[in-house]
Amino acid sequence: MNEKRQYERIDTAYTALYCSYCGVRAAKIKDLSKSGAALVFKDEIDAATGDNATIHFYSRDTGTLVAKANCHIVRVFSDDGKMGIGIHFDQENKGVDVVMDFLETQQDNTLS
Repeated sequence: MNEKRQYERIDTAYTALYCSYCGVRAAKIKDLSKSGAALVFKDEIDAATGDNATIHFYSRDTGTLVAKANCHIVRVFSDDGKMGIGIHFDQENKGVDVVMDFLETQQDNTLS
């Protein structure tokens, strides 16, 4: 199968807050790129393709908000029995660039 993604995906161990009309839920960021992400939830959430949301990216290391980004759901899937969603960021988003830079810095620090 040919990869159709415009940007490289980065696997992460980070979490984010998923904020939508149904409330706020923590989610594991399975992978992230400049155009979107895959989020996995501990429990099922009320989400459907086309729903809009805001993702807040936090650093446990610093205890601070790294960035936030508006997005919409492009797919709902199952990941080892847990609910997951694929999101697409609504526009070129400086918040996503900040998160990608943060992740690269964290990876560089781990390798040092």
